[in-house]
Amino acid sequence: MRRAAVAGLMLFAAVACGGGDTPTAGGASNDLLVVGYDREPDTMNRYATHILEDIESCVVEGLVTNDAQMHIVPVLASEIPTIENGGVVLRPGGGMDVTWKLRPGVTWHDGQPHTSADVKFTVDAINKGDWKPESVDGFDRISSVETPDSLTAVVHYKEVYAPYQLQFVRGTLPRHVLEGRDLNSANDYNRAPLGTGPYRVKEWKTGEYILLEAVPLYWRTQRAPKIRQLLFRFLTNTTTRINLLKSGEVHMVALVPWDKVRELSPVPTLRLNKVVGNGYEHVTLNQRHFPAFADVRVRRALAHAVDRNLLVKTILDGQVEVVNGPIQPLSPAYEPNVTTYAYDTTRANALLDSAGWTRGANGMRSKNGAPLAFTLITQSGFAIRENVSQTLQQSLKAIGVDMQIRLLDGTSISSVWFKGDFDAMLHWWQMGADPELTLFFARDRMPPAGRNINYLDDPALTSVLYESDRTADVTARNTLLKQAQRQIAALVPEIVLYNTAKIDAVPATLKGFTGNPTNAGPFWNVHEWEIIPK
Repeated sequence: MRRAAVAGLMLFAAVACGGGDTPTAGGASNDLLVVGYDREPDTMNRYATHILEDIESCVVEGLVTNDAQMHIVPVLASEIPTIENGGVVLRPGGGMDVTWKLRPGVTWHDGQPHTSADVKFTVDAINKGDWKPESVDGFDRISSVETPDSLTAVVHYKEVYAPYQLQFVRGTLPRHVLEGRDLNSANDYNRAPLGTGPYRVKEWKTGEYILLEAVPLYWRTQRAPKIRQLLFRFLTNTTTRINLLKSGEVHMVALVPWDKVRELSPVPTLRLNKVVGNGYEHVTLNQRHFPAFADVRVRRALAHAVDRNLLVKTILDGQVEVVNGPIQPLSPAYEPNVTTYAYDTTRANALLDSAGWTRGANGMRSKNGAPLAFTLITQSGFAIRENVSQTLQQSLKAIGVDMQIRLLDGTSISSVWFKGDFDAMLHWWQMGADPELTLFFARDRMPPAGRNINYLDDPALTSVLYESDRTADVTARNTLLKQAQRQIAALVPEIVLYNTAKIDAVPATLKGFTGNPTNAGPFWNVHEWEIIPK
């Protein structure tokens, strides 16, 4: 670990002494804020990345975002379209028209106006089919986009789509830069996208850092952001990241590992900002890749084998809470009355016996000559996940299940889950303010159409999920989502563990930082940040 810390110092020295306008070392200031980040982006294209978009969102803004209170608020849009304000029209035949009014005077970083043509181009590019974004959910329900004027985009849906408000949370693609090009190979954009946000990419040094610089005349404030440069250092090892934060080489770490909170609490130069996260940690069970998971008795047995309360009290230092499903208590759609899986090895063993998995002389189970053995992947350098994985391994061994562990770096694991090339995965989903579940559990939302990487194929659940999407009335929709949560819990497609309390370590002198419970991430209002020395 001492060698790792020295390597980190050498990296920072290389950045600090690079010459020209390269940032210099020192404490957090309005000249430079250094962020210790746990992984390198796979791409800066918000629609193509498979990981959280913290860095990208500083550059490319959405028509909307999720604020710190989990409200959907307009950004590039001048308002949120609703039925009440006339922005949403439900057609008699079952379709829906959504009119997005764009803010006037917003320009891309190259000075070209941001217009409704960019909205239309984005939808057409995603639906064209020769480019594979991270998900097409919602976009594939759009039949066309009209642009009656430069600030109005009318999106015509084939059916009612209740989560429409977050349709363009990832923003738009600049038509004048990307029209006629292959988006898969447009590396000039994918590594340094043109945006409307408060920052733009100054340098991306592969394997080391991304440096963002403030836009001189940001449209929301008509001035540059107070913090002139953001340096995201890629520090995949948790201990290295925290050590550099304590020493001042790094000024901020988003999503502090829960086992490091006590260690950081006494540091006077830091403030720990905690919000209850709208997300959950779980073990995805890939039924396509490991067929034994297709038997619900096996899935239920694995869930009963895990002592989740012990995990929270020990490895997680009580910083999170055990939860039982994908929608969290923050949401009005939350359903508390679902099937739960208490720690019960007797029940777990009985379920595996009933499914035909018998113990051999070595205590491990097999069926028709094949062992009940699979591999769990998770993020390397993330000490908590490594420790949780080892605990899961021992828990499953106690009921005769052989689980091996494979560690992958945070960037590589993203492409692996998208391809479905794994048996099981320990990870989290950070959810948006809208409680949509279709993307994660509908039978036709397996990648690349969505994030159903459990490869769950349940027609009854899929029917309820789509009915919830097609229900415009919020109360009626929440009733359907609660029904869906009960069905998901009974099917147990994944082992749900605990919620994702979000603890961000920021400079004590940082003003304007609020954190965010949703997948908008802590940089959702970065344009408001300022270092004010005490």
